[in-house]
Amino acid sequence: MRRVGGARPGWTLGLLLCGAACAPAAASEGKVAPLRDAFLFAFPVYEMARTREAAVARTGNLNTLRHRTTLSDASHRNVTTPNNDTLYSSSWLDLSAGPVILTTPTAPDRYHSVALMDMFTDHFAVLGTRRDGGKGKAFLIHGPRWSGEVPAGMEAIRAPMDDAWLIVRVLVRGDDDLEAARAVQRAFRLEAAPGAAAPQRPDGSARFPDDDPAVFLERVNAALGRGPLPPVHAARVARFAGAGIRPGDAAAWQSLDAATRDAWRKDFRSFRDALRGGLQEVGASRNGWSYPAPGIGEFGTDDHYRSRVALGGLGALPQAEAVYLSARTTGDEISLDGTEAHCLQIPPGIPVGAFWSLSLYEIAPDGRLFFTANPVGRYSIGSETRSIVRDPDGGIRVRMQHAAPHASRTNWLPAPAGPFALTFRAYLPGRAFIDGGFEMPAVERCRGP
Repeated sequence: MRRVGGARPGWTLGLLLCGAACAPAAASEGKVAPLRDAFLFAFPVYEMARTREAAVARTGNLNTLRHRTTLSDASHRNVTTPNNDTLYSSSWLDLSAGPVILTTPTAPDRYHSVALMDMFTDHFAVLGTRRDGGKGKAFLIHGPRWSGEVPAGMEAIRAPMDDAWLIVRVLVRGDDDLEAARAVQRAFRLEAAPGAAAPQRPDGSARFPDDDPAVFLERVNAALGRGPLPPVHAARVARFAGAGIRPGDAAAWQSLDAATRDAWRKDFRSFRDALRGGLQEVGASRNGWSYPAPGIGEFGTDDHYRSRVALGGLGALPQAEAVYLSARTTGDEISLDGTEAHCLQIPPGIPVGAFWSLSLYEIAPDGRLFFTANPVGRYSIGSETRSIVRDPDGGIRVRMQHAAPHASRTNWLPAPAGPFALTFRAYLPGRAFIDGGFEMPAVERCRGP
């Protein structure tokens, strides 16, 4: 056994990438600048707490791995920007009462990952195929204040907060592969470590409205008050006390002066609305596709980037594990709309070590992205989609529109009768994806039937 405790590991700060958009406003703007900064600091925590509460309300459990044995479709609206190529298992962890033990299966021929995130949406570990080749292993996941013996043969993983979100992804190669994928999914195990107490279950009835700053502060402060903050955030949180961000203070709103409360009410909705562009507004743009800026999933102090991802892609993996491209326009900046026919020529030889997929989403009024109901039940097309027709060179031409095509529906990716967004996911991306050597072709208006 090894003993864990004492000194905390270092924390690597992410690059501050959003430039002027994140810079504090001029002093003449009065209270607006600190409120905006406080909102960006707290919004990802609010979204994580909202998602946690919804999960607890459905399942009633913490520290228990829940398997979703069906693929996401248009009826799944709990988490924005879902994918349709992996089975998910997840657990909300409460490590305040002691560690949990995670056992991963031996599955070298099937992509799988286990992502571990803190309440600020930073990943503190991603386990699975990339890390150990899918050989299977046992991990002791513990909170920042725990010290004790690590059982022989286990690897210790220290969470920076007592609360964490664990997400398992297991590749599905098609409907006829679903049962084999489920067998791998069932082989993941999560249990309390010996001596750990039962976690305290939230009541699952808390409200998380989109337009109430008083509730926003209450929920954020409750989440931040549950455990120690990661050092990078603990060093900054006092800056936002005047705006009501005070870990553990449920009555912070009542203690604010009238002018600050009025400013929150006036600007709260606009702060949130400004995030609706999602990943399109952060990173580089090429051929109508937005390429993520470095640091996704490991944001450091970049609250602006963190908040955009929390709204438009909560749970997005770090770049070493997956690269996410997003598009809402053609290459010549015409908005994607299902009332028109759009085509994408996906080239052969996409540089990935695992698989890729293209997903299409309707854009909800609040800015979140969800699959759209359609008559063929298709929400994505990818490298593992067996029913599509490939070009002689291995490329794939995808047609996107609301009405069924007059010709073949084989490569049709149905769209809503209105604006839509695309996400292209590359799992275990090659260097060309990360350094910009590979560029996705632009979406174009279709020529011909």
